[in-house]
Amino acid sequence: MQSDISWNEVENLFSRVQYVSLGTVDRDGYPRISPIGSVSFTGPGRGYYFEKFPKTMRENIERDPRMILMAAESGAGFWIKSLWKGRFPSQPALRLVCRTGERRKATQSEIDDFLGKVSMYRFFKGHDLLWKDMNMVREFEVLRIEGLEAGRMNP
Repeated sequence: MQSDISWNEVENLFSRVQYVSLGTVDRDGYPRISPIGSVSFTGPGRGYYFEKFPKTMRENIERDPRMILMAAESGAGFWIKSLWKGRFPSQPALRLVCRTGERRKATQSEIDDFLGKVSMYRFFKGHDLLWKDMNMVREFEVLRIEGLEAGRMNP
């Protein structure tokens, strides 16, 4: 895995954001971006996400296993403090250039971990509609980590 950015920085940023963007390339070579909230890391440079709804994304990945995950700080406090000081204390956004693996059945532990993340919504009607049958995951390997280029604001 290539990068000057530490894996701890990746885990810290991805743990603070609720959703990340997952980018694939469609049949005609155009980028396709999907929001996804189920990314988990299993160790440095490795992870998985639940693959339930995104039919087109799944087709793109099965044809071309390259993808990008991007997380960006969204907290107003982070941005106001950074803009006031003229410097980001840490990377405000990271892109993970990845290669995907095969789609597989999720383990009970993976399902339980994900359901724990969304448990605060369990009393809402949409909880079961979205997340009741989360049972398929796709693993990925991170090939390269890229930070946001923001000139003199960069950490």
